[in-house]
Formats: sequence, C-alpha cells, structure tokens
Amino acid sequence: MEKQLTQLRRKAVDLGLGPALKLVRDNIAPTARRNRNDDRHLALLLSFVLRENSNCIDVGAHRGDVLRTMLRHAPRGRHIAYEPLPHMAASLTTDFPMVQVRQAALSDTPGMLPFTYVRSRPAYSGLRDRVPNTEDVEQIEVKVEVLDEALPADYRPALIKVDVEGAEYGVFRGAQKMISASRPHLVFEFGAGARDYGTTADEMYTLVDSDLGLRIFDLDGVGPYTLPTFRDTFETGRRFNFVAHP
Repeated sequence: MEKQLTQLRRKAVDLGLGPALKLVRDNIAPTARRNRNDDRHLALLLSFVLRENSNCIDVGAHRGDVLRTMLRHAPRGRHIAYEPLPHMAASLTTDFPMVQVRQAALSDTPGMLPFTYVRSRPAYSGLRDRVPNTEDVEQIEVKVEVLDEALPADYRPALIKVDVEGAEYGVFRGAQKMISASRPHLVFEFGAGARDYGTTADEMYTLVDSDLGLRIFDLDGVGPYTLPTFRDTFETGRRFNFVAHP
C-alpha cells in the first residue's frame, strides 16, 4: 500500500498537482499544521530580531523560503546559505546573487561524506538514509564543513537557522566558538530524525542551554524549557521547532 501511495504521489507531482497536494497535507496532517504555524511565527520572529544590516546563516536552505524572509528584513546583511544538493545550491545561487551560497553540509568534522538524496522528497535528504525503501533515493557524496573553521573569525551572525533532518547537533558542536562569540538567535529543528544520528534530548539541551548558555523556547513562545520539559517534548513529538537565545 505504501509503495502504491508513493507511486501515486509521484504521478500527481509529474502532472503538476504538487501544490494542491501540499495544500491538502497542510490542512490535514498534524505535523504539517504544526509546521505551518511555526513558519508564521518564524517570519514574525525574524521581523523583530533582524536589523537592516544583520548577518544570517541559513543551514539547509533548500529552496530559499526562509532565506527570502531574511533578506527582506536584513537587506544589507552578509548572508550565507548552506545547501548540499547540487541542483538546489545552483538554484539558490541564481535566485539569491547577493548571498554566499555554499554547496556543502555542516557538522563537527570536515571532509567528504555519503549523502542520501531523496529524489521523491528532497526535503528528507540528509547524511543518514532514514526514509522507507519505497522512496526514490540516490546516494551522492558531499563536502562537509565546520562553521568554526569555514567562516572568517570576524563574521558575526545575528541569527542561525538550522534544519538538516536530524543532524542539527553536529552543526552546533562545530559552531560553538562562533555562537559563544556572537550570541545569535538559533532557530532549529529537533525531532524524530535526531534519533537516526544517535542524539538524545539530554545531549542537545546540555549543548544549547548549559554549554552555549542559551535559553530554549518553542516557536509559540513557550519557555524557557527545562531539561525535563525538553525531554518530554522530544519524546512525544508535540513540538520540533525551537528558538534559543541569551
């Protein structure tokens, strides 16, 4: 049944019905509704936090939806976008010529790593293969950078957004010096995908709250989270998008 549904979805996308399917999904699926609300709240957050010359880093820029909002509120900032999929990085370079687009993934160790490109659902692509075998998957190799090593020492971001399908912990581990020096707002996803990387809620909370000294809230403004509430939220999946700030 799952395979048949996947085939039907692909045919619908081929027929140009992708936007209609997304609209239906956004109004029916609980996680999609949660994402839709969080997207609205994120746009509001950016309007409050960013100044005209604020610098932003978009990790997992995908098609540039969040990047576009960053540019609208901070048109004079020095923005950097990370996107490992070659065709999406190329599109971002064309669509956002004022942004430094880097075709790479981020973690706490640099190098070249296998990367799962989910052709049928590109947003699920990542450094781990975590989709059913009914999906159309291609294994590619991508460059992996470490933020603390890849960017100039004087670069100071006001906000870093990270959505990398479960690999967020490694991104932050590789950016501890920059985050400690700049004290930016961190907008990040932390959901079920983290389990595929062996990351626990306790580890993420300790890194962000204790090591980096940032308070964690969800995008409804609830918080600051304690370790027990963050752990419970992760286990139940009630929330998976967060913002951390001093």
